[in-house]
Amino acid sequence: MVRRELLKALIFSASGLILPASVLYAGVPAVVTRMRLTPDLDHTRVVFDLDKKIHYSLQQLTEPDQVVLEMPAVRWGVDPAALRMEDALVKKVELSNTPSRGVRLAFLLNQAATPRATFLQAVDMQPPRLLLDLLRRDAPTEEEEPVATQAAANSKQRSAVVVIDPGHGGEDPGAIGAGGTYEKTVTLEVARKLARELGAAGYKAHLTRTDDYFVPLRKRVAIARHHGADLFVSLHADAFRIPSARGASVYCLSERGKPEPDQALRSLVERENSADLIGGVDLGQVDDPELRDILMDLSQRNARNQALAYGNSLLSSLKKSSSVRLHFRAVKQAGFAVLKAPDIPSVLVEMAFLSNRDEEKQLRKQEYQDSLVRALAHGTQAFFRSTSLA
Repeated sequence: MVRRELLKALIFSASGLILPASVLYAGVPAVVTRMRLTPDLDHTRVVFDLDKKIHYSLQQLTEPDQVVLEMPAVRWGVDPAALRMEDALVKKVELSNTPSRGVRLAFLLNQAATPRATFLQAVDMQPPRLLLDLLRRDAPTEEEEPVATQAAANSKQRSAVVVIDPGHGGEDPGAIGAGGTYEKTVTLEVARKLARELGAAGYKAHLTRTDDYFVPLRKRVAIARHHGADLFVSLHADAFRIPSARGASVYCLSERGKPEPDQALRSLVERENSADLIGGVDLGQVDDPELRDILMDLSQRNARNQALAYGNSLLSSLKKSSSVRLHFRAVKQAGFAVLKAPDIPSVLVEMAFLSNRDEEKQLRKQEYQDSLVRALAHGTQAFFRSTSLA
């Protein structure tokens, strides 16, 4: 009994420390100013905007499956209508008050899920936020065997597979133009059109995200491998400190390169884990470290060479378009993390500069998007015709 009362008087802080409840609950309560739910392929994210740092605790319950989030010393400042949300994972959300002058949210689920919470400090124009991720237990992960890849490798009659990655999404808007255009929005619009164009030409095209939600960089690569991608193309819209900068660019991976000119994008900070599957070979089963390094190097080198050829094919097609202007007339090699799959030729296309007012307007026009899509599709088809990938 004494032990139970002691546990009630303690709580985990956001940093993992256990502090007396009397210390945490003192002062003016924090306020939840906004709540929103963003679904993904393998998890649901719930985002809480706050006015200052908070402490929280998570509990996972069964019969029925639910996740309980408690935020002591927090006041609910959101319209209760925001709680009427549901998706494939979340059935219902229930709100109640706690004795600690806080709130308790119970997420009733359609299936068991693993909860994970992250507190983010205020940055730029974003307020402090608490991110609650509900991870589906049956979702594929980066470590799982890419069944689609191996099945595709065994079929010589299959259609070529292109995975298209609309950059950013959800809580990550990417660049924002002076006119309010979000990078995440135009990349998704162009990606959908490109998928339809390639599909009409007889290829199989898949998107790493099909709506406005966030997908981690590692997960984007995992999705490409899960689909057995022959090519991976990531679409972005550039931003630069000089407003006059303009034009499209094509990048492929360089082992040591740094992104240019947009240094704000994430670069590759470490080499591919040696336990990753390389061309159907599990390097984790290769005991000889020297042999593992050789296999890794050969796979990476081949993928980079193919990516460079694919990038040149895209640039050649873009040059022929009267609507598209180029920023770099040669493929640039840089350390973008999203291009790190060692067994898939991958390129990143900066479609235009959102930081340039004229190009921002162009990106929002259907005519420009259509001409860009045609050029990318033609460049992709030309590459397949010149190789044995398809």
